[in-house]
Amino acid sequence: MQLRSGVRHTMSLLLLSAALLPAQPPPPELDIHYGPESNQTLDLYLPANKAFTTVVYTYGGGWHSGSGKSSAPIAEELVQLGYGCALVSHRLFPPDAFPAPAEDLAAAFAWVKSNIAARRGDPARVILAGHSSGAHLSLLIATDPRYLLAHRLTPADIRAVVGLSTPLDLSRHTDGHGYGDVLFSGHGADPFRRDQALMEDASPIRHVSTGMPPTLLVVGGQDFPMLEGDARAFAQKADGFGDRVRVVVVPGKDHLGVAQGMIAARDMVLLTVQQFIGEETAERVP
Repeated sequence: MQLRSGVRHTMSLLLLSAALLPAQPPPPELDIHYGPESNQTLDLYLPANKAFTTVVYTYGGGWHSGSGKSSAPIAEELVQLGYGCALVSHRLFPPDAFPAPAEDLAAAFAWVKSNIAARRGDPARVILAGHSSGAHLSLLIATDPRYLLAHRLTPADIRAVVGLSTPLDLSRHTDGHGYGDVLFSGHGADPFRRDQALMEDASPIRHVSTGMPPTLLVVGGQDFPMLEGDARAFAQKADGFGDRVRVVVVPGKDHLGVAQGMIAARDMVLLTVQQFIGEETAERVP
């Protein structure tokens, strides 16, 4: 009798201990198709909590290489902070030239908006974020309404945008020091068919207007030198329309280092992004 009582007591303690353990996030849902092509997929990472904010994150691959899977450590870090994260893969050049990747990101964002509630996320709190070319795509669909329009959405459906080392102006400059000049100096302009008019139209800075989502632009102090100036020009133009754009320059970070800053708990990049997301997704008091 005493043995049975002791077993019941031990089992009760074990059950109580299990109940006190923090809930664990579910395993990621991999290779979800938001479109019919083989690389129109996303990997969805979900936290254990409910009513979470979801970050739709696009990696930097120069519009021609890689996949969202390269950013798995970033998704894992965001999940630990209580956010969902959708890692987007998109069509690449060759063979798929621009605007294919922008169309894909718009489709991926629309998929998340439509499906995240079924996974206990808040569809009103979906954020776009990305690094380098992925940041460019994020800022483009947040400023040029044509891409989301195909999904009956508008930039107002984006809660906020985070751009890490964002190419905002793809045009060539008269002084030869624009980001477009960097792209034309090698094969970087190939995904745009080396079409200067197309690259100008693909520049987020050309589409700034009233009603843009709140935006955070993070640039490294050792990044491509024109990115900081372009970010400040973008912010100044947005301010003229009453939009909110914050520019943060992180000392000592180069182009890749800005992305790597998203996986270090005390890094200024992650802390800045976390603070921004918290501010922009807080409950709004009427």
